Amino acid sequence: MRIHTARRALAPLSLLALFAACQTVPDYPGEDVEVLHQGALESVQPADIVLAPVTVSAETPEVVPTASLRRGFAKALVRRRYSPLALEYVDREVVEASYRSGALDEDGVLRVEVQSWETSLWVSHGVLSVVMDAWMIDARTGEELWGGRITRRVRTRFEGASYPTEQALIDVVCDRLAEDLLEIMPARTPGA
Repeated sequence: MRIHTARRALAPLSLLALFAACQTVPDYPGEDVEVLHQGALESVQPADIVLAPVTVSAETPEVVPTASLRRGFAKALVRRRYSPLALEYVDREVVEASYRSGALDEDGVLRVEVQSWETSLWVSHGVLSVVMDAWMIDARTGEELWGGRITRRVRTRFEGASYPTEQALIDVVCDRLAEDLLEIMPARTPGA
């Protein structure tokens, strides 16, 4: 009889632990990510990459943290052994209307476009729904070398209290989204 009582007492705790685990940001790189275009990225092996300003085609572009996303993608490129040019240098040297690929002697350009950034449940439930594309372009030829899309519902309800500010949490979410999206992009293999 004591065994049944112990099992009954542990059942709600195990359900609570399972529920809490389902509410955090997933730690499965590449999950919810699809390759849109598998071009010649592995054979071209671009090294120096310009990270273009993030474009937003979502309905409410003012809520998309484009600067945080861009910083996140710069970090993710480094993890994949690419060399992103400093964002400040790119912004200073490139005037949007006059930019042409290769103007900074880069080998490739990473373009990121936010298709959807749904924040209606962010304040109440810590939920963010995102659809975002990334394209690696050959700076010399303009050829698309690789393209990918992430479609993710991010839940931060339980980990949000771990960060001192909402901006710190948003920065972490942007870093994870960028890392997961680029996780399926072929890594650069120097010397290959």
